[in-house]
Amino acid sequence: MNTNASEIISNLKLDCLHFRGDRPCGPHTRSGSTCECGEYSPIHRRGVIVKLGAAGDVLRTTPLLRAVREHMPNTHITFVTHSPEMIPVEAAEAVRPTSTVLARLRLGEWSFCWNLDKDMDACVIAEIVRTEDRKGFILHKGVPYPANDAAWHKYATGVDDGYSKSNKLSYVQEIFDIVGLPFRGEEYWLNSPTPEDFGFADNLFPGDEWIGLNTGAGHRWPTRLWPEDRWIALVHLLQSNGYMPLILGGPEEKALNERLSLATGCPHSGLQSLGVFNAIIHKCRLVVTSVTQAMHLAIGARRLLVLFNNIFNPHEFELYGRGQIIQPDNACDCFYSPVCKTGRNCMSEISPQRVFQSIRESLPAGQ
Repeated sequence: MNTNASEIISNLKLDCLHFRGDRPCGPHTRSGSTCECGEYSPIHRRGVIVKLGAAGDVLRTTPLLRAVREHMPNTHITFVTHSPEMIPVEAAEAVRPTSTVLARLRLGEWSFCWNLDKDMDACVIAEIVRTEDRKGFILHKGVPYPANDAAWHKYATGVDDGYSKSNKLSYVQEIFDIVGLPFRGEEYWLNSPTPEDFGFADNLFPGDEWIGLNTGAGHRWPTRLWPEDRWIALVHLLQSNGYMPLILGGPEEKALNERLSLATGCPHSGLQSLGVFNAIIHKCRLVVTSVTQAMHLAIGARRLLVLFNNIFNPHEFELYGRGQIIQPDNACDCFYSPVCKTGRNCMSEISPQRVFQSIRESLPAGQ
């Protein structure tokens, strides 16, 4: 072995939180030092968090990472998810559930595994992690099942509609309870937009006085969509009262948003990368939205929120004191259903005037 290489390898601190093994670590990149940088942080435990689900669900799991940093310092987290791009590198090592990752989970030694998804794929992953400390959900008799007593509440909300409707805990509080950490208002921990993303967003939409109107609700949930004519009326109300509305959305809303823009003269975000879309969210004073990824990005950006809800339990949303929830006056008939069972279309019962009033009430006085 080359003498210089031997000297470098003999000084490596393999148990450091920063050490990667396949590439230079962050402290080395910044200072040029190799394991003599003053940033040595020995790993005390290695844990696995499994959260495969929708990107929004991944985002609202990130407060746990802040709590781990505070209550369990020097813990290395391997976060298994279909949306690793959502997790900052300084918060956790986010990985997709590839065959290599699954082999690593099986061969490694782990202090704990927290699986927060009640679906088959996630429970199988939790089962293969080599650890004696599992919390959340595992397999039992071939089906998802609670791994610990504290997971029973969250499990019951998924199998019994009556119990789910009576729930008074937010999702964030539920997952903190599952893993046994105290919830003290920890915020989301998301990747911030890059300067390039902010610059692109600034060129498109100068200023930071925008009222974002996110028109979508996901193709799986047509019962959550607010009618097109209501959006047009809301835009006109905002424009006539001196506000700056901006229509937001992704590929599923492209045709709708183009029609809304044509009918009102209101600009729309177009199709942007996640980073640019996040930067646009940061430029909004307030965002009006259904339960979508945009909602979670707005929460992560600590923006004011006016949230449409009809088919979900409103207690599940942690808005950190910055949001209002607008629902039909009479409870929806279609709890957690993507299809209206009665033909009622309760979202149409929410008037543009009511949404406009919520916007005005949410903004600081005089704005």
